[in-house]
Amino acid sequence: MQDLVATSGEGPRELCREGVTEVVVDDDAQAAIMAAVPRGYIAPHTGPMPPRAMVIVPTHLGGPRLARLLESLEVQTMPARTIVVDNAAPDGSVAPLVARYEFAECLHLERNEGFARAVNLAASASNDDALVLVNDDCICEPSFVEKIAAALDPAAGVVMTAGVLVDAFHPETIDTAGIELDETLLGFDYLNGAPISALALSTTEPIGPCAGAAAFDRTAFAEVGGFDENLFAYWEDVDLALRLRRAGGRCLLAGDARAAHVHSATLGSGSARKNYLMGFGRGYVLRKWSVLGSPTRTLRVFASDSAICAGQLALDRTLAGVRGRRDGFAAAGNVPRERYPDDVLAGTPLSSGRLVRRLNRRIRLRKRQQP
Repeated sequence: MQDLVATSGEGPRELCREGVTEVVVDDDAQAAIMAAVPRGYIAPHTGPMPPRAMVIVPTHLGGPRLARLLESLEVQTMPARTIVVDNAAPDGSVAPLVARYEFAECLHLERNEGFARAVNLAASASNDDALVLVNDDCICEPSFVEKIAAALDPAAGVVMTAGVLVDAFHPETIDTAGIELDETLLGFDYLNGAPISALALSTTEPIGPCAGAAAFDRTAFAEVGGFDENLFAYWEDVDLALRLRRAGGRCLLAGDARAAHVHSATLGSGSARKNYLMGFGRGYVLRKWSVLGSPTRTLRVFASDSAICAGQLALDRTLAGVRGRRDGFAAAGNVPRERYPDDVLAGTPLSSGRLVRRLNRRIRLRKRQQP
């Protein structure tokens, strides 16, 4: 019986990869296998073998929202090993909370290393097919992990899949379904503010997934070096998507992989810290990806970013975004420069009307924060 039981890394998926097309099990072996199946067990899958997935959840605050996420992951149709990366939560509550769930384990960091490094550290401990990333302020539908992982198809070049985060306060509205970019690489949440019904009409692939609801083929993720750890938080998903696309990868929208999301629950929409980190990522990507190599793009960057920073000054009473852009641009001087991704953007619908959409979203979020 022991010789017939597949160990980790020797399951049906691995047999298929090695070219084995048929496995013959005699009657005695089949009877022994069936006897080992617990009475009342119901197999959760009837279709093709899904990819093995590991879920990664970075967190800095933990608390009730992390508990709600873990409760939703506990009832997934496809169970998956889950690593919660404790980015030095101040109250030390993450490890005891994670210990309540058999499928989850805690990776404790002595200091807050940021989102990108937290994910990379967890990913290095995986030998699974897929890495599924989820923000700690989400509540996943029961089929989330199964649907977002199953949409990956590395043989067809699909090495990224974007899940759908719906607004936790208005669940009929999409918060994000991935990333869209303009020619200056200014990012915006794909389908933000659109009704859920828009998913049935959308046939456009996002440039990449939002890191708060994403799946990556683990091998492809590792081959391009994972997230750029110079990006503490925000913009790491844009940079990774560009590198994966330049390597020949694609992103598919997994419209049935859904989770409710509380936007900016960690830092707060419009906070000086978030505006700084967003600005840092913007400045870093501008330089790393050679956006300012064209006078036309440079003028457009000046126009759009001036408007964004002016809006932050008016609404948030902070110029942290300006300081972030300055610091991010300086930091990118220490990394190898990437050629402007015109090859990646070719054939990809570019974002339009982004500044108006950004302003509308900020106004909505500001009203929500008011008592």
